[in-house]
Amino acid sequence: MATHETDNGKDIMPARRSAWRSLTGARRAVALIAALLALALLGLATASYAGYRYSQEYEGKMLPGTRVAGVSLAGMSRKQAVTAVKKAVAPKLRRSITVRWEGHSWPVTPQRLGATSNVKRVVHAALAASSKTSFIDKTRMRLLDRGFSFRRQVAVKYPHAGVRGFVTRLASHLDQEPADARIDYSSGWIDIVPGRDGREVRVAASRRRLYAALRAGRTKASLSVRTIKPDVTSKDFDQVLLVHIGANKLYLYENGTITHSWTVATGQPQYPTPQGRFEVTEKRYLPTWINPQPDTWGAPLPAEIPPGPGNPLGLRALNWSAPGIRFHGTSEIHSLGYNASHGCVRMSNADVVTLYGLVDVGTPIVSLQTAAFRPLYLSSTIDPTPVPDAAPATGHTSSGDAPAEAPAGSGKGD
Repeated sequence: MATHETDNGKDIMPARRSAWRSLTGARRAVALIAALLALALLGLATASYAGYRYSQEYEGKMLPGTRVAGVSLAGMSRKQAVTAVKKAVAPKLRRSITVRWEGHSWPVTPQRLGATSNVKRVVHAALAASSKTSFIDKTRMRLLDRGFSFRRQVAVKYPHAGVRGFVTRLASHLDQEPADARIDYSSGWIDIVPGRDGREVRVAASRRRLYAALRAGRTKASLSVRTIKPDVTSKDFDQVLLVHIGANKLYLYENGTITHSWTVATGQPQYPTPQGRFEVTEKRYLPTWINPQPDTWGAPLPAEIPPGPGNPLGLRALNWSAPGIRFHGTSEIHSLGYNASHGCVRMSNADVVTLYGLVDVGTPIVSLQTAAFRPLYLSSTIDPTPVPDAAPATGHTSSGDAPAEAPAGSGKGD
């Protein structure tokens, strides 16, 4: 057995063992407790110091285990944490959403629509939670190497006002009134200008679609647009009658193309055929001429002239919307090609019968002077067609070849 010697070679261990054995049981217990207590105090002091150092290290900072929007904020200050989380959230605010309608598209981002996040609020809550952690909990985290458990997502708010404003601006750009088809006769000929559909953005429905795309994270949204049809379309001008005064020709356009033409007689310079846009208001088969003024200028004339060779209206008459003006037949075919009437448009009886069968009430009429007058009669000659002894009317109120017709339904003839 090994021995421990002093400088003089004597064994001192038995002396120490003898001293310990000399203690009573109680004293031994006290000594043991004192030793354990010393060790405990030493451990506590060490733990306290570790906790103190840990608290100092994270003073005003996020504790390890703090995560916002998936970003670890351990050791970050409030400012650093806000910057880091904003960077992580930025793609959500800057992602492009394409609003489409037919071939048009408009890119927009949530940020442009006024979307905001609660990054600052969540970071503040995280820092507050770190600051409120007790010293004991921090010490335990340090000694046991356990992180702080704070998990929070960032919410993005999509304001209705921004979505509404964006859709309203698109509507102001896209909305348009429908345009009716029309007749353009500025060239002296007929050109049918097609109508145009109108459109109206359904603002409420479009807002709902865009807002739903924002919240669902989609990249596309479509506008809801209503088509508005014009009241007048090209079909309303499937037939148009064109009168050339001076050239004394009548043309029938069908679907924009001349299909028939006739030589006619139009009004004398003193009794011009009115110019402008009119329409056929009545079709009269074998018209009877009724004397409208039997007590004055019509006194020498019969009360009426029935259909037949002597009737100044011929076999057919088609009234214009201009008072007292009509297409009608005549036996005075030598007057065709001249300005010979008192405002009406004369045609041969064969031609007026053809016209009567081709067009309907409502057919548009365009009347234009395209050449100099070719008067057939001098002012001193008597027009064979009975007319009133009154000053000639002009424009849309020009009298016809026969006395002006009474209101529709009265039975008065030309």
